[in-house]
Amino acid sequence: MFRNLITAICLAGTAASADALLPRLENAQVAIDSRMLALGGTDPNAARWGAQRRAQSACALKELEHLRGRKTAERYVREVEKAVYQSKSLQNNWEFGGLAARIHRDSGIRMQRDLVPITRKCGTGL
Repeated sequence: MFRNLITAICLAGTAASADALLPRLENAQVAIDSRMLALGGTDPNAARWGAQRRAQSACALKELEHLRGRKTAERYVREVEKAVYQSKSLQNNWEFGGLAARIHRDSGIRMQRDLVPITRKCGTGL
């Protein structure tokens, strides 16, 4: 019984910690997406997250933390936040693919090992 209590506390802590990263991820990703939409001549307000995107991204962060640990999830969010500033110097929409690749590379996130399983489970990647 004691072991079950410890497990429950640990799992609750993991969920809470991933949830704490979500607002930071959302703010940074909306800023990047707004810049991309503006470059493409689309209303940047369309970058705002709805309930579905928020839920899928929360799932993705939790899954990243589960697969790779808290430090990788934190590193990923920091890299997305750093990319907000980098996105301001981009001049073409096609450059955003390279920005996303750098975020993943610098976070230590791999396509097959991390992104594919996360996308399958959550309906969206990172």
